[in-house]
Amino acid sequence: MNKLEQLSRRKQELIGQCARERIELEQALGTIKSSATLYGAVAGLGRILITHPLVTAAISSLLASGYARKLTKSGSDLLKLLRVARPLWAWWSKRRRQEAKLL
Repeated sequence: MNKLEQLSRRKQELIGQCARERIELEQALGTIKSSATLYGAVAGLGRILITHPLVTAAISSLLASGYARKLTKSGSDLLKLLRVARPLWAWWSKRRRQEAKLL
């Protein structure tokens, strides 16, 4: 019987170790995923600008014309809105995930 108890304890230790490693792996993957997403977006934008020179010319003429100042002002207003909306979105997403787990 002693041997079975040792095997049972060892099994529980391994299950706990797997859970800890799974959490650690998920955190590391989240870090890699966020940086890869940013890189993918920048690379995609670069590819669009390289393959479509008219878009590049339009953006550069927009920036040179001074109209970009108006756009950046409205862009800063949009960023202010995002700062307010982000915590609400996080709360809403978390709530929906918890509801999904309960179902």
